[in-house]
Amino acid sequence: MSNEKTNGNDAHWGWTDQQVDDGAGLPGYPSNTSVPNDFELPLPQAETSDPWSSTWSDADWAAATAAADETGTSASGDGAYSPTSWHADDTATIQLKIDQSWRPAGSADTAETDHASARTVDTTAALHEAAEAGSAPYTTDRSGVGPHADELITARSKGLRQKVKASSGLRRAFGMGPGRSERLERERADRIARPLNGRKTIMVINTKGGGGKTLVTLMLASYLGRYRSGSVLAWDNNETEGTLGMRAPSQSHHRTVVDLLGALPTIANDPNAGTSELEHWVREQRGLNFDVLASADDDEAMRIIGEQEFESLHAQLSRFYRMIVVDTGNNRLAPNWLAAAQRADMLVFATSLKDDTSVVAAKNLDALVAMGRQDLVRNAVCVISHTSAKGDPGAGVHTREHFEQWVREVVDIPYDPALAPGLHLDPAKIDKHTHEACMEMAASVVDGL
Repeated sequence: MSNEKTNGNDAHWGWTDQQVDDGAGLPGYPSNTSVPNDFELPLPQAETSDPWSSTWSDADWAAATAAADETGTSASGDGAYSPTSWHADDTATIQLKIDQSWRPAGSADTAETDHASARTVDTTAALHEAAEAGSAPYTTDRSGVGPHADELITARSKGLRQKVKASSGLRRAFGMGPGRSERLERERADRIARPLNGRKTIMVINTKGGGGKTLVTLMLASYLGRYRSGSVLAWDNNETEGTLGMRAPSQSHHRTVVDLLGALPTIANDPNAGTSELEHWVREQRGLNFDVLASADDDEAMRIIGEQEFESLHAQLSRFYRMIVVDTGNNRLAPNWLAAAQRADMLVFATSLKDDTSVVAAKNLDALVAMGRQDLVRNAVCVISHTSAKGDPGAGVHTREHFEQWVREVVDIPYDPALAPGLHLDPAKIDKHTHEACMEMAASVVDGL
């Protein structure tokens, strides 16, 4: 047969019309052993006995199908199932007979299969036994094996990877670990941020004015808000005109607790009320993550807040704040003072090194023990504020010794001009030593909650 080529653009890919007409080069024919350019390529022989072979032409398939329709047999002629031999009303059951000795190429032999099945059964039984015994399937001995994935999750959740490097100074520049001071600050921050169960109320007390209650209340609320991501309220519960609202850094408005008391029924009856409903009565301390609820600047107006009014206010405020720091007045027999003492989860005694303030604080301690709140006293924190740069180092020895025999922790706040009485308190401007003391104060409070 001639291998003469035609133009390369011919529809027959370079073969002559005669070659195409003769069937040369068509797959499935024995005579197809030559291709253009004298390239010899052996091709498979067609086996027309297989009706499923791709070498059957449409004409062959049509003829076989017609023959099967006439005889009622399959296209392959062996009586096996074919699409043409089945009808919807056939009642015969088609059974697929498979030679049990046949296995796909590359499959395991009988012994290996039986052994694998046994292993599967044994493993399943072991898991069932472990479940019945109440143990997890991962309680096997891991000695000599690497750490479990749970250990990585725990380490990342605690930020251990970040803690191995310093966050400031030359240590950070050289990739060194944190120094003693930074490690101590991180430890305090972790203590302050420790998860707590439920909402907590902290009562700051000293019935002697000038003992530092307002200072302690604001600084404590500030550090709790900073390290606990907000939801903290500083509440001036003075039975007369208090100064908490005056000393707070931000004064967004001048509404007070008396105004909130008038709107309380509306808030209480709204199940969908949120913190946005309180922004008209509490003063947001921007950038410090806590709010202030100020007392009225009228002594007569504050007299309306008694025990029941305090209970109603506390119940609604607890819906919106996880921690409430209550600044109290100077009369421990006032109904709102007694109500706060009953609701308190933690006591903070605020005093200075002056004899009169420290003695009054000690008398407050005795009064609470007499009220049956010795549990609060034993778990309390005493904060001693140093009000003078020239203070006598031994002046606070007796005060410290007295309170150490009663309370859980005593913390000293060093003298700082930024905390001087009468000034707006700005926690961002305090001294480094004051910052460390305030962190220890907040951490000690949270330790007891």
